[in-house]
This record gives sequence, C-alpha cells and structure tokens, in this order.
Amino acid sequence: MQHLLKMLAVIIVITYSLRLVNAEHDLLVFSGLAVILAALYYLFRELDHILQLLKSKL
Repeated sequence: MQHLLKMLAVIIVITYSLRLVNAEHDLLVFSGLAVILAALYYLFRELDHILQLLKSKL
C-alpha cells in the first residue's frame, strides 16, 4: 500500500509541475523539467524496488 501511495504522489507532483513547464519564464520552465525528471527517477526507483520484492516472494 505504501508503494502505491508513493507512486500516486509522484503522479501528482508531475501533474502540478507541468504548470511550470507551460510558464513563460525560462527559470520556471527549467525548474519544472528538473522536478519532472527527479519525480520520474524516484518513480522508476520505486518500481524497481517493487519488482525486487515480488521476485523475492516467488
């Protein structure tokens, strides 16, 4: 359950940071992209952790 909540939080963060990407100022655009990339990295790390847990239970 905890992993699903973390993945939901990442999706929410990406959704709100897309507003920064649509901004007119370059600094906001680059910071929005940085937040999205960091969130995707965290999401893939969580997915890898979930797969490792599933493999260990099999």
